Amino acid sequence: MWLGWPSSASDKFMKHQTGDLHVTYDQLSWIVCMMDLGNFISPLFGGYLMDRYGRKMVIAALGPLFIVSWSLTLFVPTTVALYTARLMAGLGKGVSYTVVPVFLGEIAGVSIRGALGSVFTIQLSGGVLFEVIVGPYVSYHTLNATSTIVPVLFFIAFLWVPESPYYLLKVGRAADAARCLRWYRGCDAESASGDEDVEAIVATELRLMEANVRKDMENGSAIGELFTNRNNLRALAVVVVACAGQRAGGISSLTAYSALILPEPAPILGKFEFIIAFAVVLVVINFVGLALVDRVGRKPLLIGSEAGLGLVTFVFGIYYFAAEHFPGAAAAYRWLPYACHTTFAATFSIGVGFIPVVFLGEMFPVNVRSRCSAIASVTLAFFSFVSNKTFLVVSHGYGYYTMFWTFSAVNFACAYFSHRYAVETTGKTFSEIQEILSDSVKNGPGTRRRNAKLPQVIAYDNPSIDI
Repeated sequence: MWLGWPSSASDKFMKHQTGDLHVTYDQLSWIVCMMDLGNFISPLFGGYLMDRYGRKMVIAALGPLFIVSWSLTLFVPTTVALYTARLMAGLGKGVSYTVVPVFLGEIAGVSIRGALGSVFTIQLSGGVLFEVIVGPYVSYHTLNATSTIVPVLFFIAFLWVPESPYYLLKVGRAADAARCLRWYRGCDAESASGDEDVEAIVATELRLMEANVRKDMENGSAIGELFTNRNNLRALAVVVVACAGQRAGGISSLTAYSALILPEPAPILGKFEFIIAFAVVLVVINFVGLALVDRVGRKPLLIGSEAGLGLVTFVFGIYYFAAEHFPGAAAAYRWLPYACHTTFAATFSIGVGFIPVVFLGEMFPVNVRSRCSAIASVTLAFFSFVSNKTFLVVSHGYGYYTMFWTFSAVNFACAYFSHRYAVETTGKTFSEIQEILSDSVKNGPGTRRRNAKLPQVIAYDNPSIDI
């Protein structure tokens, strides 16, 4: 919701519809970017906190953090308070991106891990959609008050969610891990007692989890393990580039500045109706991606999405170049940026909008998972900050087409990198993914061992490993 807030709030600021609070153009750009600044800081300690206090406790703490941030907009109507609120929102976003994908990846079964990971992005888009739909039709104060309700409901609901079994095994709480895993697999004592088949499946999964955690922890958890272990380094490169492409490919600027970018008059509908359609498409196509990610695979969706965005932003740039240098001819094609705007949302949501989050939760061993997640979150924050802060400055100095062609170059470059180095993780256990990464490092990109026999799988029948 904080991500979508500028799309409505920026227009209210420019039209002086925010009561006694007035901001300059430069102050507005800093209000928008303060969230990215907070997002840049928080992953550095978010990764530590998730290993020190657990995934659940850190995620639950986000509720009060977001409640306070929205409350500042209601009760302290100053520019400094808005800077602080957006900074706090960024702190929460950074922790969310660091901890939640790991948490989802650890609680999900192999067959639904991609789909469950994409729910994170669906709710992200849902928050943007809420702000975009409600924002233009209510006052500034009402928008902020309504937004405060959601973190309150989240905090109350999440307190009942169990901890990650992987984390509990990591800290030596095997009995608690077994109890939580049974809850997540729907066979807790009250609902499935006596179901021996389900219990056997859960017991087998728990033994494999314990074997994987034991093996991963043998390698140590120091930050150097990321760069000295070639598997980790390959996975980190894939995730970091995917995260950079997601934020530097145009989505941050389009989400924040659509009301300023799209030309007037809008064809058929009003400008804000198109912005609402943008947010709706983000959510709807995310559900399509959810249905495809465990069938088509992560890699094809990621490459197709990045290449498609490269084409869309290139066409975007052509229109704005023509509008600046040939305004008479471009007037007849005023519909084109609106078509690109909606197409961008669909192309983004089908792949690069959520695949990096899925990768984040499944490509790293448990001993370095928190550190890799923190680095990925910092990457997202950095490129989002750079994109938002430079967009207006560069666009006003050199034209919108300069930024859109930059986005195009970024998207095409990321598509090539994903084609060359990304590995397919669909339907694979954590141990199988590590084997695929190992083969890719040894034999070169694009290769993997077929039908490999994994040492960890022996843990299924190893009597020395107890629940």
